[in-house]
Amino acid sequence: MSDIVEKFDQMRSILLRRKTVHRSYAKVFGDGEGDVVLNHILDAGYVTKSTFVANDPEQTILNEGSRRLALSILRMAKTNHKEVILQIERNLQEQGMQL
Repeated sequence: MSDIVEKFDQMRSILLRRKTVHRSYAKVFGDGEGDVVLNHILDAGYVTKSTFVANDPEQTILNEGSRRLALSILRMAKTNHKEVILQIERNLQEQGMQL
């Protein structure tokens, strides 16, 4: 029985971290200044330009890693965080957990 409780505690912890991350993204990217930062991340992260560097596969790999991170940030920044937070709260309630 303690395994079940431990699994629920782990899941609750993961969901609460996700909720915190979503709230933080909404706060950081929720205004005009957030758009300035996001545009810089997209430019520096090779989202709108090639990651390929001729004769330098290591730099290409580094650039592609930057691009992957920038795309992840873009997805989070443009997510409807309020809906995600509500869904997380509903999931916790359905499982009988409290925030």
